[in-house]
Amino acid sequence: MDCRSAKRLYSSDALEVWFRKLCQDWERAFSEGQLREGRACYRDGGIREIELTAEDAIIHGSWRDEESYAVIEWNHNKLHVRGSTEDISRGKCLAAAGLYEIEELIAEEISPLPTERPKTVTTSDDEKPAAESSNGDSPPVPSEGTPILSDTRELQLDFSASELGLDFAVYWLDNNVKVAALGEDALTGDSLSAADREKLIRLANFARKAGFRFSGETNRYLLARLDEVPGFLTNELPRWRKYFACLLTPDALALKNGIRDLDISAQAHEINGEAFELNWRFELDGENISELAAQNRFFRGESLVFLKGRGLVRVNKRQTEALADWRSSLNQQGNGVLPLYLLCSLFGREEVKLDLSEGLDSWRRRLTSPGSDKKDKLLPILRPYQRHGCHWLAHLCANGCHGLLADEMGLGKTLQILSLLVAHPVAGKRSIIVCPASVVPVWQSELRKFFPDQVCRILRKDENFSVSDEPCLWIASYTQLRRHKPQLDQVNFGYAVLDEAQYIKNPEAKVTQACMSIRAEHRIAMTGTPLENRFLDLWTIFRFLMPGLLGSRRRFEEHYQADPEGFMKKVGVQIAPFVLRRTKDKVLKELPGKVESDLVCSMTELQRRLYAQLAEEGVARMGDNLGEYTAENTFSLLTLLTRLRQVSCDPGLLPWMKQTDWQQSGKLLTLVDRLREVVASGHKAVVFSQFVSFLDRVKLMLDIELPGLELHTLTGKTADRAKPVEAFQSTKNPAVMLVSLRAGGTGVTLHSADYVFLLDPWWNPAVENQAIDRVHRIGQRKTVFVYRLVTAGTVEDRVQQLKSSKRFLFEETMRAAPGGADFTQYFHSLHELIDLLPDKGGD
Repeated sequence: MDCRSAKRLYSSDALEVWFRKLCQDWERAFSEGQLREGRACYRDGGIREIELTAEDAIIHGSWRDEESYAVIEWNHNKLHVRGSTEDISRGKCLAAAGLYEIEELIAEEISPLPTERPKTVTTSDDEKPAAESSNGDSPPVPSEGTPILSDTRELQLDFSASELGLDFAVYWLDNNVKVAALGEDALTGDSLSAADREKLIRLANFARKAGFRFSGETNRYLLARLDEVPGFLTNELPRWRKYFACLLTPDALALKNGIRDLDISAQAHEINGEAFELNWRFELDGENISELAAQNRFFRGESLVFLKGRGLVRVNKRQTEALADWRSSLNQQGNGVLPLYLLCSLFGREEVKLDLSEGLDSWRRRLTSPGSDKKDKLLPILRPYQRHGCHWLAHLCANGCHGLLADEMGLGKTLQILSLLVAHPVAGKRSIIVCPASVVPVWQSELRKFFPDQVCRILRKDENFSVSDEPCLWIASYTQLRRHKPQLDQVNFGYAVLDEAQYIKNPEAKVTQACMSIRAEHRIAMTGTPLENRFLDLWTIFRFLMPGLLGSRRRFEEHYQADPEGFMKKVGVQIAPFVLRRTKDKVLKELPGKVESDLVCSMTELQRRLYAQLAEEGVARMGDNLGEYTAENTFSLLTLLTRLRQVSCDPGLLPWMKQTDWQQSGKLLTLVDRLREVVASGHKAVVFSQFVSFLDRVKLMLDIELPGLELHTLTGKTADRAKPVEAFQSTKNPAVMLVSLRAGGTGVTLHSADYVFLLDPWWNPAVENQAIDRVHRIGQRKTVFVYRLVTAGTVEDRVQQLKSSKRFLFEETMRAAPGGADFTQYFHSLHELIDLLPDKGGD
């Protein structure tokens, strides 16, 4: 504040008038919000000029980047404010800032009084008046109307400390008599001398600079920022002693010792072999801190706490976060008895010393060293890795934990889960499998094939879980589960399985909330792409499996944003005991290879012209600052990128170019040449695109160029998905299957083909891998050739190069297909991302 330079216009008479007026508690004329804004304006140098007269004060300042004036008047001993703005509150904020400025002016201009005090007053930190109690309570305040005896009185400040902070009461001393100096009666009337008023004004100015706030209810000043208290006592209090008598209780004196660090540890005790409770121990210099109020403040996330008789103590930031995470987990469980898996949230946290009881230590060793059940009832047809998957899941279930089966597409996750449910049933209880509607027939087919005796029910609109209480297996689509959510509170399942668990990636979605409402003894999640879009997907999946294991969503996101790579590695270690991920190249030595390559396609002249026009218009409209625009206008950027991708594929995909001939697409020209070779050699091919209209264009082209070709289609509009798949799989002739990524990404087996064409590859390889795995999976006997059609020099070319050069961080976590990062962060400008580069290959 000393560096501010407000212009001050006043006379000595005006200064004396305002000196008298400001002895009153003028802050009561303003709301708390107006005072807060006024202090901010005052501290930040928002006051440009103050002009004082005996009748009023004119304040000129800038508040929130707006110049304005305020006039302050006193009528009948009451403060009134007029402002140059129609916003009354804005004018009062500026007036409050001006009054703080006037107080500082008065404190600076009036000469200090002599500092000699009566000899009967004790000012040593080591002594305390007999009137003060040892517990730091304030002395009694004199009754109203206590006379003010003279103008040579000493102003005494009685400091005390509590968990709220450091506070003090103010008293006049006259012949060793203590008289309340603050309060409505004490601050009004003509009995205050000029010397009295000078001391009170100076005190108010000092207090505000030091961060103290005055409370009209208690008539005390309070410094609530505990971390600022030691600095005040060490650096500021000596200056105060030049003007005021300052007495400190023992608790207040203890604050001068600074801030001391606590040691924390946790002791875990087993409960009935199924749960545990945790006792936290807080120690200061080897002494146990048992105050529950202080412990609860640490659990709430406060890092600095006042302890009576000990001063200020703290735990470090990482320990505070551990305590807050633990409190969050405790609140989610509700009864203080916690599932065993939550112990894993403390393993590996070096900031917390964890002591396990003998039973829990045995459980921990058992969890990390699973054995094998040689007497299981698994089908003999299971491959070794599938048998291991069943043993692994059964082991987790037996130890109170829940697992994520994240095998790559095509390794038989469905068969592993069904084998587990049949070989290790929960006696007397039903189980439920939740999956996309398109996959329900797949589960039915696998049951009929391998477990024909298993009782199965399909959850439909006109059915509910009360149909029968007998043990059975329910299969429900995510949509039907959401519709039946009100019934879930009345059902306890043995197993609850989420297939394609990435469907619950949105924590706020109703589908996710329905899944979280399932009550089951064992919970299992299945997905071949656990990190399809965002790292938060993983948090949501584990919220279903083991609530609390990864802490709160807010803290999870904060840690990820602060250090994505480091945090994901840490999470990978924490969830490792509960995730099983195998890839085909590791477990299926007999599976034929897969050859992937890019087919770089040239643009036609029409494509080139349209692309250049869209890119130029996009930059002109959005500017070139990609990061700034992405943060504020994501939808507009995505619309532009979609249009550029469409024209890169086929100009006919643009809404205003629907009648364009297919030969204006460089990709279609390339595709028909390749398919002509594939078909002529007697092979089958699957063509994927996320644009259904593009597949329609492909069909039109093939009808013309390859008449008589056996052609099948699978999109979201296909009513009977099994029919075209079965026809394609069973035909002995060369054939082509046109599949939309959304419809064919899950629940489809197309391994009779050995060629795959991805017409419009994009940034998420996980989605591409899902599509490829429809063909490259168990049962495939030929080498699979995968071609990505990429238009040279376009935005999709840039993204394809990025995918090749950047290994997304999610691979470190799951050793799976990457995903989740925003690819735009790797480009400095919109020009760099979308500009059309020269086509070296020509048209």
